[in-house]
Amino acid sequence: MSEANDVIAHSDLSESDLDAEDVALGGEGTRVYHESAVGGMDSLHDGRSKTVLVNKGLAPAAGDLLIDVVDYGPGVSCPVHHHEGTDHFFYILEGEGVLEVEGEELELSQGSVAWIGEGDRHRLFAREGQSMRVFEYFSNGDHETVFDGNECSWAPGADE
Repeated sequence: MSEANDVIAHSDLSESDLDAEDVALGGEGTRVYHESAVGGMDSLHDGRSKTVLVNKGLAPAAGDLLIDVVDYGPGVSCPVHHHEGTDHFFYILEGEGVLEVEGEELELSQGSVAWIGEGDRHRLFAREGQSMRVFEYFSNGDHETVFDGNECSWAPGADE
């Protein structure tokens, strides 16, 4: 990861100058790399970790896409927030948790799919004693995320 010592604000994830090791190139814009070659980031506010899989730095031809995987430790929650200028998609890879949207709790388990409409206030949290691994996609990486509290920031993981 090229920003190894930098803190990255959530609003800058789609523009971050991230890179992967051992990239295979092909065609006009094809890039193939392994998730582990990108390097992970830890939230400075809670017990989540994130690996950005696609953004402008990793795949310049991807345009404004922002795709990542987020790991939630047992009982961990992201802050309540909403997005302006994008819809938000989640696919639960592992574990169980809850998606709270506008105060309503919706159960999540492995294989659950959730589409969050632009402007819907939401947060995800893992159940106590249960971790959760989430694939997330933003329909427009260049968007504004409005947090009810402080903006999330991300820093390279301790194992980097």
